[in-house]
Amino acid sequence: MGKPENAKRRTLLFGLAGIFTLVTDREVIASDNQEDAIKQPDGSDDASFIARAFDMQRQAIESGDQAYGAVVVRNGSIVGQSQSRVVINRDPTAHAEMEAIRDAARRLGSRNLSRCTLYSSSPACPMCEAAAYWAGIERMIYGKNASEGGSPRLCQ
Repeated sequence: MGKPENAKRRTLLFGLAGIFTLVTDREVIASDNQEDAIKQPDGSDDASFIARAFDMQRQAIESGDQAYGAVVVRNGSIVGQSQSRVVINRDPTAHAEMEAIRDAARRLGSRNLSRCTLYSSSPACPMCEAAAYWAGIERMIYGKNASEGGSPRLCQ
């Protein structure tokens, strides 16, 4: 017997240490690990999301890493966020944008980040812009003034 066509698809994703995330229609809605849940900003505009990217930047500085932060947003909610982890992870690819993209893909259970916007404390480097392109991110916003970075493109 099949499911009704209009039934919502619910999937339980198991992560590290048995922590799970409930996903409905591919959007993160709950997490048993409250430390892992993303606290959403009061506003859902470019200024609010850029402010969170700069919060991530501040956390990077406090942890002794490079001064960068980024968030990934879909449908007015942050679905991934990170500070730079290049120094603390000893990983030259752990830029804030790359880590935020990885976080969003993990939380959404998909590498497809279409309908998402990447907000970052500075313009994306070529590596991060290429990752945003391959993830399907539609738009990039950067800097204190929330400058429009356009759609990510591959370096030519």
